[in-house]
Amino acid sequence: MSEAATFVSILTFVSYVWLLLLDLAVEGTRKFLEENPDASVKEIVELVTNQQMASALKAHDKIHIFIRAAITPQFFKNKEIEKYAPVVVNIANGNKIMERRLISSLEFINKDKPKNFPVMIKQFYDEDALQEETILEWADEGRSEFTLDAVDEETRAALRGEAEPVVVWLQEADSEDEDSDSDD
Repeated sequence: MSEAATFVSILTFVSYVWLLLLDLAVEGTRKFLEENPDASVKEIVELVTNQQMASALKAHDKIHIFIRAAITPQFFKNKEIEKYAPVVVNIANGNKIMERRLISSLEFINKDKPKNFPVMIKQFYDEDALQEETILEWADEGRSEFTLDAVDEETRAALRGEAEPVVVWLQEADSEDEDSDSDD
């Protein structure tokens, strides 16, 4: 086996282990949320942090764990984003990198339902869990180090296309803000 093939095999194995550990943390979090529907933000964040640490995942994986555990296909009907946005705000803690990881998690959970993606982006924006600057940066960049391997370029492009109305709305609001600032 060549060095390149060995390297690819190692990367594939590492990705597989990461997904396995992430899935275990997601299931533990999902079970907690089901059994404790009235858990406080603090309790949920503590649980997610414990799941992340017990699975030997990186701190930024907390957002992936939580989003996969808490946000379901019935997110709109169940008002899940409204309910869980304070947890996301606490986990992200105003960190733009964590917000980019939030977007990558949303890409992942919407890869089979791209029409849900812009709704989620807008709801997290409305709940102050995603900042305008982060969304616009994501929209301008294309695939980045934040994009998960499970989201191929075609899927990411479809998600970006679905998000276009939200992106345009944010850009227009941003340019209106700049115009009113220059009028002062």
